[in-house]
Amino acid sequence: MRQLFLLLCLSVFQLSAFAEGDVAQLHLHLSGAQSINSKFVQQVRDASGELLQESKGTIALKRPNNIRWESLEPFRYLLVSNGKTVWRYDADLEQLNTDPFDSELSQTPAMIIGASIDQLAADYVVNVIKSGNTREFVLVPKQQGAFSEMRLLFNMGKLSGMRLTDTLEQTTQIDFIDPKYNVKFDSKMFEFNEAEASRS
Repeated sequence: MRQLFLLLCLSVFQLSAFAEGDVAQLHLHLSGAQSINSKFVQQVRDASGELLQESKGTIALKRPNNIRWESLEPFRYLLVSNGKTVWRYDADLEQLNTDPFDSELSQTPAMIIGASIDQLAADYVVNVIKSGNTREFVLVPKQQGAFSEMRLLFNMGKLSGMRLTDTLEQTTQIDFIDPKYNVKFDSKMFEFNEAEASRS
């Protein structure tokens, strides 16, 4: 009985070590890209796999918490944050909403790219699936949120896309097209100005 108890304890310890190792691997992969500039294609499918929506646009991201997400097709929508303020602009409605940056936005998929290892370990159970030069990190939130599972896909150490499954079992696949990493951005890239509205 004592040997069984020790074996169980050892197994739990080993599982914990593997889990911490997966978090560390994910953080290492993410921190390799301090910034990303890319086109993207986003597809939303229902539980049966039927395509519900497809959109295209561009994303610029700089660690930590700077993002510019611009949907261009089939509708124009812009989300910009400099880590202090969040601007959301709907070109079709010509409507602008401005809010302070908060912890809720920091948990969105794009912002997770800039998360620290402590944040990742605190908020998610992380496991890695390895296949050749690809790595697929599976993140399951420890608390219920907008998604039940997220997968971050890396090819040759570079982030190539992400996939989310929500509580309704709809999946959102985001693929980066011709991504460029560690790009230098002007700080104005992550602030909204009136020129954004005039372009729409």
